[in-house]
Amino acid sequence: MADLLSVGTSGIKIYQRSLATVANNIANVDTEGYSRQSHETEQMMDAGSATVKIGLGVSSASVRRAYDSFATETLRKNTSSLEQQNSLYDYARKLENILGDSQLSVTTILDRFFSAAQDLSVSPSSASARESLLNEARNVSERFQSMARQFDQLDTDSFLEIDSKVSSLNTLAKQLASVNQSLYKNGEVGKQPNALLDQRDDLLQQMSELTKLAVVEKKSGVVDVYIGFQSSDTALVEGDTSKMLSAKRLASDPERVGFTLDAYGSPKAISSITSGSLAGIQDFRNNALQQARGELDALALGFMNAVNAVQQSGWDSSGNYGRAMFGVSDSTAHAASEISVLITGGDDIATAAPLMVDQNSSTSTLKLNSWSTLTESSLRNGENSISDVLGAVTSKSVSGTNAIPSKAFVIEGNLTRDLDLSFDNETGVQIFTRDGQHIYGSSPLNDTIKSNLLTSGNGFNSSGTDQYSNAYLNASGASSFKDAFSYYTDSSGNTHMRIDGQISDDLMVFVTDGTSTFSGGWYPEDVSQTQQQLLSDVEINFTSSSSYTITDITTNTVVGTRSYTPGDLIEINGWSATLENNPVAGDSFTIGANRSPAGDNRNVLQLAELQSNRDIFDGRGTLGEVYADVINDLGSVVVQAQISRDAQSVLTDEAKQQRDSVSAVSLDEEAANLLRFQQAYQANAQIIQAANRLFDVILQIR
Repeated sequence: MADLLSVGTSGIKIYQRSLATVANNIANVDTEGYSRQSHETEQMMDAGSATVKIGLGVSSASVRRAYDSFATETLRKNTSSLEQQNSLYDYARKLENILGDSQLSVTTILDRFFSAAQDLSVSPSSASARESLLNEARNVSERFQSMARQFDQLDTDSFLEIDSKVSSLNTLAKQLASVNQSLYKNGEVGKQPNALLDQRDDLLQQMSELTKLAVVEKKSGVVDVYIGFQSSDTALVEGDTSKMLSAKRLASDPERVGFTLDAYGSPKAISSITSGSLAGIQDFRNNALQQARGELDALALGFMNAVNAVQQSGWDSSGNYGRAMFGVSDSTAHAASEISVLITGGDDIATAAPLMVDQNSSTSTLKLNSWSTLTESSLRNGENSISDVLGAVTSKSVSGTNAIPSKAFVIEGNLTRDLDLSFDNETGVQIFTRDGQHIYGSSPLNDTIKSNLLTSGNGFNSSGTDQYSNAYLNASGASSFKDAFSYYTDSSGNTHMRIDGQISDDLMVFVTDGTSTFSGGWYPEDVSQTQQQLLSDVEINFTSSSSYTITDITTNTVVGTRSYTPGDLIEINGWSATLENNPVAGDSFTIGANRSPAGDNRNVLQLAELQSNRDIFDGRGTLGEVYADVINDLGSVVVQAQISRDAQSVLTDEAKQQRDSVSAVSLDEEAANLLRFQQAYQANAQIIQAANRLFDVILQIR
């Protein structure tokens, strides 16, 4: 049976606890991870059999923690995404600042280099102008190296931050396992200490900043945590046990980072880090940084190779072929970090062209456009070189007919030296130059076979039988094409064609009757012989305004007869030229070694023209434009990261507001509760006073 004193006393105790709960909320208003608590009460009922049941007062049900699992999980996911974008943006901005820094700009130093080359072209004999260009070359290499060092520092800094964040994640995982161990003491989450659950959620929130988590909560409030998604291979925390995550540079690619879970137990490589600051830094390293590094290396290599090609194709002040101006000491390292100047003096700069033209024309002038000792593949569409066909096998059989000749392979000019080619069924083999010189094969060829063979589709410089010549057919020694060919038959009856040294002309090998089996051996290109080929005396003689013959003067070999249309390039031996004004029959030009290189500026002009050359990067742009593209591409990454970050920040703020609307402490609400509970406390005190007065009245009855 209830009495006023018991009811009042229960109320006093309950509201005293409610006031304490409010006070605790107010005290922890700024405590990170604290969830607002509320004191839940329930009435005490008389369990007797009386008809009229009177309440016995009030008792505590629990101190409940304000918590919304969905809002909390949403906040964790949005936090992971925001931290990913923050990390990516911060590092991308650092990289952009490096590339855009005028003190480090590659474009500025390249402009100075080409300006010095232009100055030298004005005074090619000037020692001071030569030294100035050499100094600018050194500045270019130092600038590339300086930029590469900045990239290396970003690589180091980002890796160290990944390592630090992994260490933080491991510490948080260990702390969470310890919290789980404490949670095991109670079987239901409702009976767990609120502070312990707050600590659990705060640890999970901190971990979500580092990586995306998959969290599985058990009945007791214990949580299992997985990296990215739930899988036995991605479990970071299981109950009161945590595993260690480690980050290491990949042995196959040191610029990439690999993550391993439980490296000292049952190691598993994981790729589920797709969000959080770890993912953002990894994204930066694997994409923006690696791309920028690759572009810088490509720029350094493109510049180096282009300059070296010009330098090695010209003559220095001593009348010798120039040496490479730039080189890299370690071909496996980043080119930008290894590029250096190889020549030591200004006299080593090749300013002069190695060739000159004797003009024997009344109307036209032959102008050399380019000259190079760098041999590149001359294969045309659908062609295979002898290296492609016989480089990896000992022999190859090819079949063909007169109606449908089959091209076995092409012996590319200057790329094979001292060739010994063996083949059987010699009557079915025909070997031509691209200008229609019949080097080896059947004689005579009828017009039908010639028509089927001599087409531009088969690799000849033009179509038609007019280009055909058998002047050197099957000839050996001094009577052969460029005095380079000889033949013999081995003990097996196979024919062998030998080339003494190397020639600059492509040779096309056809099978026109039956099947022939080819084998052979050769040596790679000898650069000194390629250089000598470039200097070979050549006569260009126009037989009409629309055709000319090319003669190798040294060997008195007619290389071929070609048709001419105004504007056509004339090319042979690694040089190309064009005619100014239209030629007439009888015009002739002799191209040979430069007899007066002193004061010649044509090669250094070629060097200066590289500044506007778009062919270095296959039409992508000039050196300056390619560097600008790198900055623009990175700028796009920065802008996109900023947009994504700002958008994700809005989502994260909304998620935080949603969670805080449930869990955060509101001082206004707590002040109202404080006043309400204080009044309730005072009212219960009045009930106790009333009970005391009634008791006194009873005592006064006599």
